[in-house]
Formats: sequence, structure tokens, C-alpha cells
Amino acid sequence: MTAPTPERDDRRRVLDATDIVGLIGEHVALRPKGREFVGLCPFHDDHTPSMYVVPAKQIYHCFSCGAGGNALDFAINFHNLEFIEALRHLADRAGIELTPRRDADRTPRDPSAPTRADLRAAAAFAQEFFRLALRKPGVGDEARRTLESRGITDETAERFGLGAAPDGWDHLLTTAKKKGYAPSVLLGAGLIKPPRDGRGDGYDAFRRRLIFPICDATGRPIAFGGRRLREEDDPKYLNSPETPIFDKSSTLYALHLASRPIQKAGVAVVTEGYTDVIACHQAGFTNVVATLGTALTPRHARVLERLCSRVILLFDGDEAGARAADRALDVFFGSRLDVAVAALPDGMDPADVLAGPDGAERFRAVLHGAADALERRLDALRRRLAGLDLSARAEAVDEAVRRFAELGLEAQPPIRRRLIVRRIAEAAGVAEADVARALAVARARSAPRPALDGASGAPAIDPALARSPEARALAALAADPSLLAELPSPERDILNADAYAPGPLRALAEALAGAGAGETSSAVVDRLARAEDRAFVCGLVAAALDENESDRERLQAHLIHFARTALRARAAGSASSAGSLAERIAARRRALESFGHDPLAIPRALVGADDPDRA
Repeated sequence: MTAPTPERDDRRRVLDATDIVGLIGEHVALRPKGREFVGLCPFHDDHTPSMYVVPAKQIYHCFSCGAGGNALDFAINFHNLEFIEALRHLADRAGIELTPRRDADRTPRDPSAPTRADLRAAAAFAQEFFRLALRKPGVGDEARRTLESRGITDETAERFGLGAAPDGWDHLLTTAKKKGYAPSVLLGAGLIKPPRDGRGDGYDAFRRRLIFPICDATGRPIAFGGRRLREEDDPKYLNSPETPIFDKSSTLYALHLASRPIQKAGVAVVTEGYTDVIACHQAGFTNVVATLGTALTPRHARVLERLCSRVILLFDGDEAGARAADRALDVFFGSRLDVAVAALPDGMDPADVLAGPDGAERFRAVLHGAADALERRLDALRRRLAGLDLSARAEAVDEAVRRFAELGLEAQPPIRRRLIVRRIAEAAGVAEADVARALAVARARSAPRPALDGASGAPAIDPALARSPEARALAALAADPSLLAELPSPERDILNADAYAPGPLRALAEALAGAGAGETSSAVVDRLARAEDRAFVCGLVAAALDENESDRERLQAHLIHFARTALRARAAGSASSAGSLAERIAARRRALESFGHDPLAIPRALVGADDPDRA
């Protein structure tokens, strides 16, 4: 075995220090199932928990879409990171100092092609620039007064990383250039705007504003929101444009701070403004997030669905708020989430409610009084049906059922779907069977509903390859590499990589053959160079552990059985082309001596006279 490189050593140290259940559990609500944990897969539109996390092996695998791997794979795929970014993220999380190296992101790049790492570095620089500006006398005075007027404390401002954009055209641009940031990177990150006359490098995108950093799920800044400090400055709120690291349709403000409280409470509260979220967190309501100046989207629903089972939407109590509530139900209906709508009193926002006498109690009462969003829709149906004649009533019910079908009623889990059908039938005053039939008609007329974003974390496992005896034997070894030391000599031929076509099984055979004493499943998986191979192998391992209930003796018997089956078939294939009948008979005898008879072979009396098995 070759000596480990510093990068390989760093990978092992980081993976050994990372609890994969804790890592994935920060973003997906996991529940124990036997010796594993299960949750909704974040890499496809998953409504029935299909992702398994195996703590003993430090791997994860989705049995539906095929996504899988180790902690590094999860960080790369979930957070859309490059390898070195994911390694640093997990190292920082575990308190590990990486080996200094001259890697690609420390060398000059083509300034016309900034990478995601460049954009993240620029966003981190900008956050620190704005944060220092907020505290600088004469620069952040107006922003600090605005925070004070809203009752936001210095401690809360620090927790949310709040800042200030100076009054001027190019303060950030000038400082960034001195720090070595190319204008093209700043432009790509949405921090500056291109020059209006085509000359120069451009000008700052945020000027004379209170700055709210927008962070990804790991807490790193990816964009910014700016609130005006003077009435004459329009618009009131200004957000960063979408960039390769910032997607408004799937980002929720303060989710990095709220995800754990949301999981603990089982409820997410969604409001509309930055200061509303901050005021709620400061008052102890830490399971609150906000959209970013856009309507709720199916991707927002997917993010929240992984964390909780109920969402409370805070809207104004006026007509606009009612329309927003109806649109939100449309978005959330196809998910597993129960949605409720809380109307704020007298046109107040959450910060106003919390600032008043007994604010926390009043706000808690607002949340407690949230009305079920589905019931709102059914109430509207009841009002529409009142006074209609028979034909008009039937048409209105059909239309309502078609709308529920379009929103994804058929995609709901069976029991949940049946309960919703019952509520629709009660509201419409018809039998459940009639609603079910109307749904079947609507389904037949409509095209299949697309997935929320159509993205899968990894290619699905090839069922034929995964079921092959070679795959099942190697899976047992990958599930428990200590079995290598006890593998009999004839069966060790299963590790002969030259016998496999290029692909995941050859890569796994090579990884196992090079495994050292005491090596773990996670280490074996990490030896595979390609992410798709790691995902494939994690699926094999998860299936082997499930089939054998993680029992070592059963895994060993599983290994021996399928290794012999594979090697017997391999020997039979060689024997069938060995040449003369005598040579074929001799080859078959050698195979039988090494691996025994095939228990599934055709009985001797039915085998043809020229078959070597008769020997």
C-alpha cells in the first residue's frame, strides 16, 4: 500500500470525526428504525422516508433515487459544494485543522470565470465588511439607530451578522480590490453593478442600507438583503440577484438558525420579513423563518418537509393576506405538511405584536389560533355550494375535486389521502366513494404531476448488477471489512479486480483488496474515487445489512454463499470454453472441488449426456 497523501489523511481525520447521523440530522428529521435511521431523502421528491443512515458504517443511502455515500458526499451534494469546500466545512464543524497545502482555490484564476468558491469567499468578505461598517462611528450610525428603534439588541445583531452599507458609490468595491478580489467576482456575487457608461469597474450594489446577510444551511453568507435608511431611497428592500450560490426559490431566511428548533418543535413558522424573523428569535420563538421577497414555492415546501410536519403561515388579516394563504395552500398541498394560517391583528406585523405589553403571550395566542389551511379551502367550497341547484352543485364539486387532483392529492400517502377525501366529501355533502371516482376521472384526464424540482442526488442502482452474486459477496465484505481476515483462500478470488468489467464492482474489489487491518466500511467506501460508485456501494451495503439484520455471523454466511456462487459460475463459464470434452470435465471437477455443487443445479437425470456435470 502506498503512503497516504496529506489530502487522504485529512479526509480520513475529518470523516472519522464526523457523526453522519448528526450531520444529516441537521437538515433532515431522522427517526430510528432498528439500528439505522430513516428520513425523507433531500435529493428527490420523497414523500415516504426512503433514505437510510447507517451510523455503524457512517454511510447513507436512498433506496428510491440511489443517492448515497459518506459524510463528505452528503455535504457536497446537499450544499452544492466543491470537494475542498466540503472538506473545510466538515473540518471546521469538527474543530480539525487541515494540512496546509497549495490547492487550486489558493491560486490565481481566470477573473472572467469565477467559481462557486470565489463567490462564497467574496460573500464572506462582504459580510465582514458590512459588519465592521455597522460598528464604525460616523458610518453605521443611521443603521444602528434603525436597529434600536426596532428593539434589536447588539447581541441579536451579532447573532444574525447584521451590517451596514456605507453612504457612497464604491466603498466595498475599493476595499475588495485592495484585498485582491477581482471585480468580475464581485459582479458575479451580486455585490457590485456594472458601470453605467462602460468605463471603470462598476459601483456598489448596496449603498446607505441596513444589511441582512442571507445564509445557506451551513450558516455561510450567500447573498444579502438591504433595507433603506432614508425614505427617499427606493426600493424599501433590495435583495441580491440570483447567482450560482443563491437561489431565492429554495432559500429561507435564518434557516441555519431555525432548523434545529423547527425539528424540536415539529413546527415551522413562516413570515414575510427579515426584522419579523429577528424579533421572533429575540423573543424566544426560534422556529421562525421568512421568504426572500418572493412567494412560497414547492422547493420551500420540500426544505420544510424534511424538518417538520406542520407549518404556520403568518399573513396580514386583509384580503391580500387571504389570497396569499390560498396560494400557500396550493404550494404545500402536494407535500406531507399540515398547513395553518395565522392572521395578525389590526394590520400589525410580528415585531409589533412582540413589542407590545405581554407581547410573547399575545404572539403565542396568534400561533395557537392559526386556522387549518385545508379547512379554509373547504369552507370556501361550502359557501360556494350554498343555494346552487343540483347541476351547478355537481359541476362545482367536480371542479373542486379536479383542483385537488392537480395539486397532488394522489401523491399523498394512502391514509393521509383517504382522510383528505373524507373531509372533501363531508364539505361537499357527497359520499367518499363519489369523490374517489371523481379523482380517478381527474387523474385519467391529466398528465402525471412532475416532481417538485426533478433533481435526483445520484443515478439509481442498476438492479441486475446489484443482485449479482459478485455484488452481494462484495457488499458483505464492505459492510464488515473484518471478514476479510477470515475469508478462505478459494473465496478470496472474489477480490480479483481483473475478473470484473470497469465499473463500481471492480472499484470495490480493488478497494477491498487494498484495505488494511481494522479498516472500516466508511474507509473502504472513501477509497472509491467516483461519487456514483460510492453511492452504488452504499446501496449494496445498506441492502446487505438489512437482509442480514447487521449480524456478523449472517453476513459471513452471506459472503461465503455468494462468493462461492459467483466463483462457481465463473469457473463453469471457463469450463464451457476449455476445449475438448476431457478438458471441460477436468475444469468442472476442479470447480466442484473448490466451491462444491450448485444447490440450484438441474437434477442429474435431466442433464444432457454431453454435459460435464455428469462426470
